Amino acid sequence: MLRHMPTKKKRELWFLVEGKPARFSVHEFAIVTGLVCTPEPFLGLEEKLKLKARIRDEYFKGATQIKVDDIQKAFRSLCDKEEGGKKKKAEKEKDLGTDRVKIALLYFLEGVLLGADPKRNVSTFHMSMVDDLDMFNSYPWGTVVYDTTVDSLGGKDMAEKYRERLRKPPHKQQPDVKETYTLYGFPFAFQVSFLDFNCTCLYQMFMLLKY
Repeated sequence: MLRHMPTKKKRELWFLVEGKPARFSVHEFAIVTGLVCTPEPFLGLEEKLKLKARIRDEYFKGATQIKVDDIQKAFRSLCDKEEGGKKKKAEKEKDLGTDRVKIALLYFLEGVLLGADPKRNVSTFHMSMVDDLDMFNSYPWGTVVYDTTVDSLGGKDMAEKYRERLRKPPHKQQPDVKETYTLYGFPFAFQVSFLDFNCTCLYQMFMLLKY
């Protein structure tokens, strides 16, 4: 992070590594993750009105604040749930299985790709959208995750923020306690991207030394 190079590009991060400029953009993010990173579509009022709150009402009692932990508990509850009675048992089991998939997708999006804290509230928009699997699966979540990742990494002032953390004196009463911070989004893609860049630099240096 201390090697960050300020640029005018809003959605790209540039760094100076081994004397060479290295870029982290939506292009590298898409290569690492395989997620769809096309521009987000504009959802008009008609499309938004089609989104329902059935998942929230049925499994979270209509709560307006639902956390990632709650999604995990709901999924476990669904996995343990059995439909009683013989009437329309096949249809009920099919609906229950579909809802398991929807809850699992929502948890994967919020808890893994967006890296939300377990105690953080889940997006009600995402929860409504997951009830329409066709819309949910075709949505460019890669773009959403990338923007969240870049914003979490600190934006344009990231280098100064990390320098400030290094300059900060240790806690007087607890000198062994280190300051921590939380990153959202999917920073693992950022790490993999620069691991590949560093390996390329090392290979080039090796080839120069070899000859």
